[in-house]
Formats: sequence, C-alpha cells, structure tokens
Amino acid sequence: MSISLLKQHIEATTLSQSQVAAQLGKSPATINQYLQGKYKGDVESIDKAVVELVERQKSKSTDLSNAFIETPMAHRTMQSCMFAHAMNDMQLIIGEAGLGKTMALKEYAARNSNVVMLEVDPTFSSKVLLAEICNALGVTAGRNNNAMMTAVIEKLKGSDRLLIIDEAELLTLNSLEILRRIHDKACIGIVLAGMPRLRANLRGARGQYKQIYSRIGMVHDLKMRLPVEDIAMFCEAALGTAEFNETLNKVSQGNARRLNKLLRGINRMAVLNKAPVNKDMIGQFADRLID
Repeated sequence: MSISLLKQHIEATTLSQSQVAAQLGKSPATINQYLQGKYKGDVESIDKAVVELVERQKSKSTDLSNAFIETPMAHRTMQSCMFAHAMNDMQLIIGEAGLGKTMALKEYAARNSNVVMLEVDPTFSSKVLLAEICNALGVTAGRNNNAMMTAVIEKLKGSDRLLIIDEAELLTLNSLEILRRIHDKACIGIVLAGMPRLRANLRGARGQYKQIYSRIGMVHDLKMRLPVEDIAMFCEAALGTAEFNETLNKVSQGNARRLNKLLRGINRMAVLNKAPVNKDMIGQFADRLID
C-alpha cells in the first residue's frame, strides 16, 4: 500500500484530504478510509493512483510558472509598476509573449495590498471592464456604464491605489478612454501591459488617440527575448547547475514559456531515466517543442 507516500504528499503540499481525493478521482470518504488502512475496496487501484500523483508532483517541482524568480527583467518590470504607483502616473509595459510580464505584474500586486490587477479577455467590452473593476474594488453600482464609472472614481479618489491591466492590447478604444478618465479623475496610477501592438493601439493609425497616448509617462519595452542573465537564473534555479545555460539559451530562443517547458521536460526525463540531466536529454526534448 502507498499510505505513507500519500501522507507525505499531503504534508508536503498542505492539501486537505478532500483536495487530495479530488486529485485522485476518489471520494473524501474513500481516501479517509484508505489513509486509516480500513478501505475494503480496490486498494491496488488507489495505490497506483497515489504513485502516479506523487510522480506528477515531482515533475511540477521545476515548473517556473509556479515559482517567481526575480530576474533583472522582472525587477525592471516591477520597478515600472512602482514608479506608476508612487507618481500616480500611467505606464506602458510591452513585450512579446512568453517574456514573463504577467508573472512580474502578479508579484508586484502580491507584494502591495493596494493594487488591483485585471487580466483582460477577448470578450471584454467597456461595460465588462467597468464591472470587473467594480468587483475587484468591492463596489456595488448600477448596471449602466455611467453609474459604474462614477462609483469606481469615488472609490479610487485619494486611495493611492495602482490599477494594473494585463493583456491591454485586447481593449477597445472606448475601454482605453474609460481608463484614461479614471486616471484623470481619481488621480491614481495605471499600468497598461501587453503585446507590442498595444503601443500602436494607443497611438492610433493617424495619431487620433493623442489624449490617451499623452497620458503615458514612460514605456518599458521588454523587446523580443529574455536577456542571457535572466535565462541563466531560471536554468540554475531549476537544475542547480550552470552547465547547460548556453545550450538552453539557444534552444529556448529567449522565450520564458519555451524555457519552462524545456526545464520541466528534461527534469522529468531525468527522473524517468534515473540519470542526471545531460545535453542529449535537452536535444531530445527540444525536438518535441513546437516552433
């Protein structure tokens, strides 16, 4: 039986029995009986499920999406948030997908209690944007845009809050105008983060959105890829060695998500092969990544 293994998993993850039961696809009552050694059903199938669960947990230990590492780029991103926050300014943070923007923004929000962060979806209209801000602020307002806008501004006035909008390139012009008016009337800092096209959206094809663009104090451009020093920090944190930094820098193409998948994959391969990570493993797993 794998009772001791499951108990170790519960202790290490601090999950409840109910949460672990959900992971195993069993009822809480079944797992409770199993842990007490009293389960009379198919113990073998639970043993197998426990072993598989623990193995999956091991493979997640190098998941960089779940562990924040304050690389130089992440530090500069958070510094931009700090400037916007301290100066009640509007800041723009742009960069290609997979550079770790969202992780750094979430970390700043986690470290500062008076930050509201929203991640925009393609379905966001101006009404949805206002409703989401109201929800984040705990504001109850009418259903029309004007009522919600008024309630948001009243809540934010003098609050010294920072509003972070991620994936802001998905916002409509009207939504961007709403954020501009919130900034102007409530005098709070706002960070707009997204893909490089966000800057073009704010400019407009003919420069017709000058009122919005003129509010942007500074732009933090993450460019196209992660710096070498950032990649080195990720690799060394996941592998405990700098031996493969150059290889992983080349294979990951400077993309944090691609690097994350590589590190998770090669560590998992090392566990399965019961062997230390080597360049052959990196090559084998790199070939499986989509271009």
